[in-house]
Amino acid sequence: MGYSGWIIVAKGDDTLAKEPAVAAHGSAVLAEYVRGDWRELWLNDRWGVRPSPSVAELVATTGAPAMAIYVMDEDCAVAYGATPSGRRWEGVFSEEAATAYEAMPPDYHRSRAVADALTWAEEAGLTCCPPEPVETALRDGWYSDLLERFGLPEGVEVHRAQ
Repeated sequence: MGYSGWIIVAKGDDTLAKEPAVAAHGSAVLAEYVRGDWRELWLNDRWGVRPSPSVAELVATTGAPAMAIYVMDEDCAVAYGATPSGRRWEGVFSEEAATAYEAMPPDYHRSRAVADALTWAEEAGLTCCPPEPVETALRDGWYSDLLERFGLPEGVEVHRAQ
């Protein structure tokens, strides 16, 4: 059994993990990675909180686009993204597995998710790429494939004194 829970991807510094908008997704940070001026926070599992209650709050906190990704046993994931302009998007990673988990959002269309993800990246000031790699990341890949396509550097784990 793999990881299940929320992963937050947002701009921020070492205080991001303490924000209420992050805590709404889980009460403890299990792992934290720095990706340039972005953070990737793996939170403890909080079942029943899907869809994300606070993506808009994450955006308000950071002043930048943000994503909350709900991972199911590391087999599939559903991402909820938002931007300061009010645009929102949903993307499914590993769609075949998401169908088996009955996790596909109603009225989900990959083509719309690809277009919305590219708009999200543009508003985030990230590298825009052709639609095909984004489509592949959603259909068969993982959220980290999408972040890589958008030019975010590989995450470096933050180790904190206990």
